[in-house]
Amino acid sequence: MAYKYTFKDYDKEHMSRAALLFADISYKNALAVCKVLKNKNLQQAKRILGQIVKKKMPVYYGRYNREIAHKTGIGPGRYPVKIALRLTDLLNQVEANAQNKGLNTSQLKIIHISVKRAHIPPHYGRRRGLRMKRAHVEVVVEESFEEGKKEKAQERKTQDKKIRKSNK
Repeated sequence: MAYKYTFKDYDKEHMSRAALLFADISYKNALAVCKVLKNKNLQQAKRILGQIVKKKMPVYYGRYNREIAHKTGIGPGRYPVKIALRLTDLLNQVEANAQNKGLNTSQLKIIHISVKRAHIPPHYGRRRGLRMKRAHVEVVVEESFEEGKKEKAQERKTQDKKIRKSNK
């Protein structure tokens, strides 16, 4: 069965994607970490996850922050090491996918990262009341050409000005 991504505007030539399915991580904690990683460069995101694993950078919990202690400078926060390790593996996977496609891995930017709750398997017998925490995480990265985009935008502006002048 193929996994259905929530990201719809996928361009096969300039983007790469990967998904972590039925991961044994908390949905709520993964949501906080993914919020930190969105719109970051792939290498920068890996560096952030490395700092979380070493417990040098706490993750801000803006939501689901009841009974969470405050960390210096950010407010309610934690160090979700297990999630950081799983997401590091996922980012390595999406980087390998991009490299296989021939994309420049130094210019990859995370444009979409989302977390969804996964199915909770039933427990029978004496363990009936226990519930496992599971989540799906999907990542889409794009090869970013920031310098080229700025130049193209400036060219369009100059062309628009020429067109306006010629219409007057």
